[in-house]
Amino acid sequence: MHHGFLADFAVVLTIGALIGLVAVRLKQPSILGYLLAGLVVGPYLPFPIYADTDRVHTMSEFGVVLVMFTVGLELRLMRFVAVLPTAGLTALVEVATMLGLGYAVGRSIGWSEVASLFLGAALSISSTMVVSRVLTEQKSPRDLRDHVLGVLVVQDVLAITLAAVLTAVAKGGGLETAELLRTVGKLLVVLLGMIVGGMLIVPRLVRRVFELGRPEALVVLVCGICFALSQLAAAMEYSVALGAFIAGLLVAESGKGHHVEHLVAPMRDVFAAIFFVSIGMSVDPRLAWENLDVSLLVTVVVIVGQLVVVGFAGVLSGNGLRKSVSSGLALGQIGEFAFILATIGTAARVVGPELQPILVTVAVLTAFTTPVAVRVSDRVVRFLDHHLPTRLRTLLTLYEAWLERARESPTTSPARRTLKRALFATALDGTLLTLVVVAVSIRFPWLREHARETFGLAHPWDRRAVLLGSAALLLPIALHLVLTSRSFGAALASLAAGDGNERLHRLIQVFAQVLVLVGVGAPVAAIVSPFVGATFSMPTLIVLVSLALGFLWHRAGTFETEVRSGAERVLGMVVRQGHATDSGVGGIAPVHAHDPAHPAESRPSMVDGVLGLDTVLRVSLDDTAHAVGKTLTQLDLRARSGASVVAIRHAGGEQKVVPTGREVLAAGDVLVLAGSHHSLDDARAILLTGVVPSDEEAGAEPVPT
Repeated sequence: MHHGFLADFAVVLTIGALIGLVAVRLKQPSILGYLLAGLVVGPYLPFPIYADTDRVHTMSEFGVVLVMFTVGLELRLMRFVAVLPTAGLTALVEVATMLGLGYAVGRSIGWSEVASLFLGAALSISSTMVVSRVLTEQKSPRDLRDHVLGVLVVQDVLAITLAAVLTAVAKGGGLETAELLRTVGKLLVVLLGMIVGGMLIVPRLVRRVFELGRPEALVVLVCGICFALSQLAAAMEYSVALGAFIAGLLVAESGKGHHVEHLVAPMRDVFAAIFFVSIGMSVDPRLAWENLDVSLLVTVVVIVGQLVVVGFAGVLSGNGLRKSVSSGLALGQIGEFAFILATIGTAARVVGPELQPILVTVAVLTAFTTPVAVRVSDRVVRFLDHHLPTRLRTLLTLYEAWLERARESPTTSPARRTLKRALFATALDGTLLTLVVVAVSIRFPWLREHARETFGLAHPWDRRAVLLGSAALLLPIALHLVLTSRSFGAALASLAAGDGNERLHRLIQVFAQVLVLVGVGAPVAAIVSPFVGATFSMPTLIVLVSLALGFLWHRAGTFETEVRSGAERVLGMVVRQGHATDSGVGGIAPVHAHDPAHPAESRPSMVDGVLGLDTVLRVSLDDTAHAVGKTLTQLDLRARSGASVVAIRHAGGEQKVVPTGREVLAAGDVLVLAGSHHSLDDARAILLTGVVPSDEEAGAEPVPT
C-alpha cells in the first residue's frame, strides 16, 4: 500500500490520540501515550497499522520548532532576570552537575566522549510538561510551584545553549580547544545579532498587527517569524530549536505573548504529538530490553541526583529545606529537550542507536515516579527535618531569612553594587579557570614534547614541568577568586545582617564562600570533565565542598551559644512588648529590634545583633489555637513552614530557649519564631488554624496530628 504524507498524518494522529487518551484516563502524561503510539505504528512491532518513518520524522521537525517557540513565548527577559536571585544558582548547579554525572555514566559503560556528553546533556534538563501537570494535580503550594517553574525557566535557557554547542560538536567540531572557542564565540555573536536585530523589528510589528484585531493575521505573522528564524539558525549550522526559541523570546517582548501562545497552542499540540510519536517509532524494543540495566542505572542517577543536587543548591540559595527538597523530588525526570538533543546526535551519527531507547525508557519510568515523589515530598522533608541536628536546623532557618533580607535590600546601596561587581568577577575567574584547564588538557602531549625539546627534560620530569607551569597559571586566578569570594561574602553579610556582630558576619561570609565554590565549581567541573575525566573533576569538587561544609559546621557550633544567649534576651523583650502590641487575634505581634521602653537593651538584642534580622514573630496561644495540646514535632512546624521556634515562655513562667520540639504547648504560652517573612506567615497560620495559607488555596486539609 502506498503511503503519502496525508496517510501518515492520519495514522499518526489517530493512533496517537487514541493511546494518548488512554494514558490520560490512567492519570499519566499524554507524552507516554504518544511514545507508545510510535511503537504501534513504527517498524519494529508487527502491527498491521504503520507509517513511514522518514516522512513522520520530517513532520516532527515542526513539533520541535513550535514547542521551542512556545518555550520562548513564556520567557520574557524581565521574568528571566526576576527568577535569577532565587532559582538561578539552583538551575546552574543542577544542569552542570547532572551533565557531569551523565558524562561519567556514559564513559563508565564505554561510550565515546561525544556520546557521553549528549547523555549528560539529556539528563540535565527536566520536563516542563510533566512537572507542571504533576504540581497542578497534586495541588502543591504556590511558593513551591513558583520556585520549580523558575528553575525550569533557567533550565530552558541553558538547554538552548547546550543544543547550540552540541549541534556544532556533532557536525565535526569535536572537543578541540580552538574549535570550542570558535563555536562559543560564534554562538554569542549569532545570539546577540538575532536578539538585537529582532528587538528592533519583531515586537513593534507584532503589536501593530495585534492592533488590527485580526487573529488569523497575527498567527500567520508569528509563525512566519518562527520558521524564518528557525531556518536562519539551521543555515548557520545550529539547531532549528535555537531559532524558534529566539523567535518566541522576541514575540514575547511585544507584551502579546499570552495572546500569541493561545493562538499557536492547538497547532503546537498537534505537531508536538507527532514529534513524540516519531521518537517512539525510532525505538527498537529489543534494543531497549538489551539496555535495560543501563536505563535503570540512568533512572536512579536522575532521581537521586536531582534530589541531592537541587536540594543542596536550593538550600544554599536560601530557599529553605522544604522548598529545596520538594523541588528536587519534583524535577526528578528527563524532559522534552532530552529527545531533541538525542535527535541532534542521532542525525549526526555521533551517538549510538541505543541512546534513544534508553532515554525513552527513562522518560517512561520517571514519568511514573515523579507523581509519587511529589506525593511523598512532605514525608521526606519531615524525615530530614527530624534527623537534622538542632544546630543545623536553626542555622538553615536563619540563613534563609538572611538571604531574603539581602534580596530585599535597596538596589542603590553600596553593598549591593559591591555584590554585583563580585559576581561579575567570580564569573570571569571561573571562565578563565575553565579555559586554562581545557587548553592544558588538550595540548598536554604537545606541552610535554616542548618541555623535552626546550629544557632537555626526560620522563617523568617533562610531565611534572607541565603540571607545575599549569599550576603557576592557575594560582593567580584561584587567589583572585578567593579574594573575590571574600568581597562577595562581606557585601552579602552587610546586606543580610546589617550592623550585626563580627562573629555573625564571619559565619555569613563562610556561607557565601561555599556559595561561590559550588556556583563556580559545579559548572567548571562539568565543562572540564570531558578533558580531565569526570573521575577526577567531580570527586575533587565533592572533596572541596565537603571541606568547606566542615568548616561551616565548626563555625555554626561557635555561633550556637550566641543564639541561645540572645534568645533569652529577646524572650524578655517579647514578653514586655506583648502587653502593648497584642493584636487580640491569637496574640500575634512582630517584635522589632528597638524596644522604646528599654533602649539600652534594644541594640544588643538577638533580633538585630545576633540573628541579623529586623523582626521576629511573637505568637501567644489562646484556648482556640490549633497548637494547644500538641508538640512542635507533632505540628511539623519547621518542616511545613520553614520557620523555627527559638524560644517559648510557658504560661506557668517556665522558659525554653531553642526548644527540642517535644514540649507540649498550652493556652497562654508565648512563642518566638524566626525565619523569612513567608515562613513566619505560614508558621503563624499552622499554630492558630493548622493550615498553611498556600495549602488552603490549593484545597488542602489540616494535617492530622
